Amino acid sequence: MELEFLRGLNKDIVRYRRDLHRIPEVGLELPKTKAYVERALIELGFEPKPCGHGLICDVGHGEKCLAIRADMDALPVEELTNLDYASEHPGYMHACGHDAHTAVLLGVAKYFSVHEPPCRIRLLFQPGEEGYFGAVDMIEHGAMEGVHAAIGGHVGPVFEEVPTGTFMIKKGTASAATDNFEVVFTGAGTHGSQPHKGKDPFMAAATFILTTQVLKSRESDPNNPTVISIGSVHGGTANNIIPEEVFLTGTVRTVVNDDRSHFSERLGDIAHGLAEAYGVEADFTYNFGYIPMINDAEMTDLMVEAIGKYLGESHVVLTEKANMGGEDMAYFLEKVPGVFYFFNTNNPEKGITAPNHSPYFNVDEDVLWMMAAADVAFAEKFAES
Repeated sequence: MELEFLRGLNKDIVRYRRDLHRIPEVGLELPKTKAYVERALIELGFEPKPCGHGLICDVGHGEKCLAIRADMDALPVEELTNLDYASEHPGYMHACGHDAHTAVLLGVAKYFSVHEPPCRIRLLFQPGEEGYFGAVDMIEHGAMEGVHAAIGGHVGPVFEEVPTGTFMIKKGTASAATDNFEVVFTGAGTHGSQPHKGKDPFMAAATFILTTQVLKSRESDPNNPTVISIGSVHGGTANNIIPEEVFLTGTVRTVVNDDRSHFSERLGDIAHGLAEAYGVEADFTYNFGYIPMINDAEMTDLMVEAIGKYLGESHVVLTEKANMGGEDMAYFLEKVPGVFYFFNTNNPEKGITAPNHSPYFNVDEDVLWMMAAADVAFAEKFAES
């Protein structure tokens, strides 16, 4: 692997990233983004092909095939960074770094346009990671046919204090299942001065909120991280009127399927039980989101070894902490063994500290080439294994 060549690619990766940052698109339909990526790949001499709502591009030859994935979609966030290359689409922003992921994978493509790939490599450019099951869409259209392993990564701040340019990898379960729920408590409205003449849905809602935290602490194995959070509460129109209805939404993050199944049932039991206790009605809905993402042990060791060899052991940390965020790379890793890493691109010295999904989110562009280097290094190790 030619490390200096990869380091020199950073200017191209930054150019790709800034071009993409200007044209954020949300969901599965990303016409401008896909056109940009397709054009860039064709200019490099490759032949990208549509795959569902995404793109795939095979490079190299050989029996073994490694898939390298980048997500392309943005978020419905109004950008507040004031960057020279800020979003040109009002109300949309690459606030999660997927522009950087796509740019890095284009950098990998450029590397392999000059250097012979060590094995057959499938570049996966995926839409709809932010809750749209874009990975599932591509899998259903054949993205993983003939693939033997898969890798990917994510930029932003990581969940331990490490220097900029550090890779963090978790063996085993690396990110959580991302489920959500909705509860509507319906009672009978009345004047606030006469609560005895109505049925107060707020009492059931308030008790439900508190009970979710007791549920989490008393009905899950403390060795398995679990998060239950209430994200919104809506009810009422005036300070002196008890409303007829209160609406709550929340999220459940688990890393074990048994916990996922248990909480999906128990939250509903509690909602209906409290409704009965307070004399109101409850309508409970549980929505299953992404599955937990599981890194293969052998592939994880291979990635740690590859990064350590070419970038230095100080640039990679094998962590015991799972990320309680969700990631639909999980569906690719359900099909084949692989590994997904987190890469710290925050840099306090440059004022780059905002978290993912913030309207102020940015990345330290100077280290992006290291992601491309990690992917290329892994490809070489994988081909030898």
